[in-house]
Amino acid sequence: MIVYGDHKRTEDARQLREAASEMAESLDCRPCGIQRHAALVGLFVKVSELVQALADVEFEARGGDTPSPRQRQGAKLLVGLAAEVARSWRSGFTVTGAVDPMLRHMLAALDCRGKVLTGTAEGYAHYALYPESYLGAARASGLDANTCVIGIRSIGLGLAALVAAAIDAPVPISVRPIGHPFRRYVNADPELISAWRDKPSACFAVVDEGPGLSGSSMHAVVAWLRRLGIDRDRIHLFPSHSGGPGAEASKEVRETWSGCRKHVARAFERTFPGGAQMPTLRDWVAEAAGSPQLALTEISAGEWRNLHYAEERLWPPSQRGIERRKFLASAGRDRWLVKFAGLGQTGQRKMQTAEMLHEAGFGPQIVGLCHGFLVERWIEGKTMDQANLSRDRLVAELAHYLAWRAANLRTPELGAGLPELAEMAVHNGAEALGERRAAELRNWFSKRAPAQALPRVEIDGRLHPWEFLVCADGTLIKTDAVDHCRGHDLIGCQPIEWDIAGARVEYGFSDSELATLVHRMEAGERLNIDTGLIDCLEPCYLAFQLGLWDVAARSEHGPEKPRLVAAATRYKKGLLRFLERSGP
Repeated sequence: MIVYGDHKRTEDARQLREAASEMAESLDCRPCGIQRHAALVGLFVKVSELVQALADVEFEARGGDTPSPRQRQGAKLLVGLAAEVARSWRSGFTVTGAVDPMLRHMLAALDCRGKVLTGTAEGYAHYALYPESYLGAARASGLDANTCVIGIRSIGLGLAALVAAAIDAPVPISVRPIGHPFRRYVNADPELISAWRDKPSACFAVVDEGPGLSGSSMHAVVAWLRRLGIDRDRIHLFPSHSGGPGAEASKEVRETWSGCRKHVARAFERTFPGGAQMPTLRDWVAEAAGSPQLALTEISAGEWRNLHYAEERLWPPSQRGIERRKFLASAGRDRWLVKFAGLGQTGQRKMQTAEMLHEAGFGPQIVGLCHGFLVERWIEGKTMDQANLSRDRLVAELAHYLAWRAANLRTPELGAGLPELAEMAVHNGAEALGERRAAELRNWFSKRAPAQALPRVEIDGRLHPWEFLVCADGTLIKTDAVDHCRGHDLIGCQPIEWDIAGARVEYGFSDSELATLVHRMEAGERLNIDTGLIDCLEPCYLAFQLGLWDVAARSEHGPEKPRLVAAATRYKKGLLRFLERSGP
């Protein structure tokens, strides 16, 4: 199934460098505390994205990874910034003042000619992966300066700089595994490790955020080292979790994983363990909320359903593996939702959107952003699948909400284009329904007129009825409304017609109900809705949701599996009905 995607942006390298320099300057006036530390980590993430992108430019030009003065220059800058992050972290965020002037000079001198392709690191944006965890893993590893640190681009180069800074190792190198996602390989000049190759006492640290479904990226680097004569007992892996490679891992990958020593970057709770000098997430949230006696309870991985449903049999399905980390904060009768939104600028953008949603009456009150976690007032209410809303009101509420998003959340960010969405729909349809039905869908798409270029917006992307709360006074509040247009999936930001197609699917709108919704949207915000595009996006939405829930069901082996299978089956049947309705 095609579900995941990686949205890249072409940007001017000099402008990225200038933006990073401004971020560095802004630290001058920040007082000590978690907000300054978060800003410092944001700077580190920003510079990491730039340095990784510059390395990829050289990779494309030379056809592989080779020694490069510019890459060494960038890696040296990252190690310096990593040391600044480590100093702030170990002090319990008591460090204040400007970033080391030498580092600011190095940033200003970074060779940033031309355009680069950048993207947001998944771990920092979605999975509560904190750079600080790699400092802890490196310090506990027993490795020392006699270590060649290798980062796997993209995110791995910055993480490798943290490992190098923690063990006082030389500047790391980086490689970009290529090929099929499940069968990666490394094309790199052996000169990259020439200084280490013939030192029997030297170790090699391979650093990345994985392993993922196949674990092939880490395996590719280990295989490259083994071909160059490096014994396996000299190779150490620095992954972000201890779960091992996923279901697509080959026998060779699993042998690599079991045969190399591993130093897992510690989970969030242990990254900030508390104590005399180390404030915890609870402390950050308590400060933001103004409630010193606040308590935190984790409600990730579907546990939030306990708070909204009286019986487990009523629970909606939960894609537990990709849910954001979230907590319920409470102090007396006051409660807050604390949810991971992303480090650095990713979290800042989501907070701005969340504040706009609240001001417009669609979302909860925002309390603050605490080093990646968005804190908002807890909303009491029934989920819409348990409330008794009339069809007329449902259409009116959705029209009001979607029209506001279309008018107020326009963005230059892109997602998949219609050809890519159609390809996904045909692929997923073939896997679920067979080649004959997929051919019917391909033929249907071929008869559609090319869609006009429409404004992209920060779509909601998650209009399921359990995502809305109906409060005691009848107010409808949209939850989880800032994440899905920037998720780790294919869709990204789309014309508002994507959400309209999603609403039609989720609520089974008739043709007349859909026409009423479109009319209300156009009248309310003076929009021009493309109904032909809604028709084109409906099978794309069905096929994407089918893939999303099917992939989740395949990786689930507990009591959640039947709910996931039922969800995937619902979208499969919906895609079949669409094909039958559309005719040959």
